[in-house]
Order: sequence, then structure tokens, then C-alpha cells
Amino acid sequence: MPETTLTLPVTVSLEQIATLIRQMSQSDQKRLLSLAPDLHQIASRSPSPRTREQAHTSVKKLRKKVLTALNDQPLSSDEPFTENLTLGQYNSLSDKEKACLWDQWGEDTDLTELKEKEVISDALSVR
Repeated sequence: MPETTLTLPVTVSLEQIATLIRQMSQSDQKRLLSLAPDLHQIASRSPSPRTREQAHTSVKKLRKKVLTALNDQPLSSDEPFTENLTLGQYNSLSDKEKACLWDQWGEDTDLTELKEKEVISDALSVR
């Protein structure tokens, strides 16, 4: 009897795919590369990492865009940032503490389990 394949339309973000790949065993990751060899070729052609100066320039441009979108009214340090921190508390953390938080959020968050939240109509996209 011939094998039947059922295809269902599902929206999956690249972030969700990346999370799944990080959770795969090394042998499964190698198998994925053998199934999609273009990924390896693309990775080997990747440009060199950005310099610190390039990163600072990007951050500066992003800050200017965000401030412009906020009508030049910076957010208050009392604004909630996460469930446990205000923006001021987050900004007072060292780079190392911030990196630990982001790592923890990456480990603790299953992107497939996230629930959508309503946002105001003029909310800014993260992209």
C-alpha cells in the first residue's frame, strides 16, 4: 500500500525553528545538515562577525528610531520591562547579568507554548 503524506498549513517562526534545533541532539543536528546541505553552504559563506564599533552604531541608530517613534519622550525607568523588573532595574544590571537573564529566558521559554497578547494599534514591531 502506498504511503500517504498529509500536509497541514502551520505558521512557524524562524525563532521557533532555531529553538527546536538547539534542543536537538548533535547527531540529529548533523542529520538535519545532511538533509538540508544548503544550510552548511550558507553558513560557510557568512560574512565575518560584526565589530564592536558596528554593533554600537546599530544600537545608536535603533535608539534614535525608537525615540522618534516615542515622539522624543523616553520611557520612564518605572515602566514595567518584565514580570519582575522595571526598565530602570533592568538598565542598572551589568552586561553579564543581562546576558544571564536572556540566556535564562531562552532556556525557560518554549516558543511553541507562548500565547498571543493584545497590543495597542500603534505598537512598534520588534523587526
